[in-house]
Amino acid sequence: MKTLKFYSLFLIVTLFTSSCIEHEVIPPPVNTVDLNCYFVGYVNGTQVEFTQNVNGYGAQVVNVEDINPSPALSKKTYGTKIKSFYNPQAIRLKFGTLEWDASANSQPTVAMFNDYHSSNSAIPINFSDLGENGVEIEYVDNNGVSWLSRETDLNQDAVFSILSQSSDNTGDYSIFQCDIATCKVWRINPQTSLDEFLEISNAKITSWFKR
Repeated sequence: MKTLKFYSLFLIVTLFTSSCIEHEVIPPPVNTVDLNCYFVGYVNGTQVEFTQNVNGYGAQVVNVEDINPSPALSKKTYGTKIKSFYNPQAIRLKFGTLEWDASANSQPTVAMFNDYHSSNSAIPINFSDLGENGVEIEYVDNNGVSWLSRETDLNQDAVFSILSQSSDNTGDYSIFQCDIATCKVWRINPQTSLDEFLEISNAKITSWFKR
């Protein structure tokens, strides 16, 4: 009889304890796009290299929008800038322009964004001031001086290779590599008021555009 009572008490305690146990809820895995950037090239014959997470370098979005009321089309120029928290040297690439009807969509859709970049992959893209109809490069030297490409310079273009197009909870991305055989970047000398240029050659920019 004592054995039966003991077994019944043990069963009650076991059931009560089991009902109080909170089962661990394992959240589903979070999809995260791997965003890396890298620049290597020669500036006036000297190799320059920026690498993600080295000396504070990373990429940031520098998109430019021109929103117009329908039926005029709105425009978006995509940009990325590889810069450091610690060093003034940087490289910025702008590429445009994607046109869309802002009355239908406040932003280009993911399909528009992906198609725009993939359709411009593996073909020479001309240089264009402000990146309005092609590519613009800005190089910032180690004194913090900005040098800009010009569309009037001949025999220079850029070729994009789309590495991937992915999305996560922070946005939609087109990850690319851009190869530039040679281009000039310019500034006006503040003392002489004359144009000066640097030549960038054998340059490779790996970064990303965000929708």
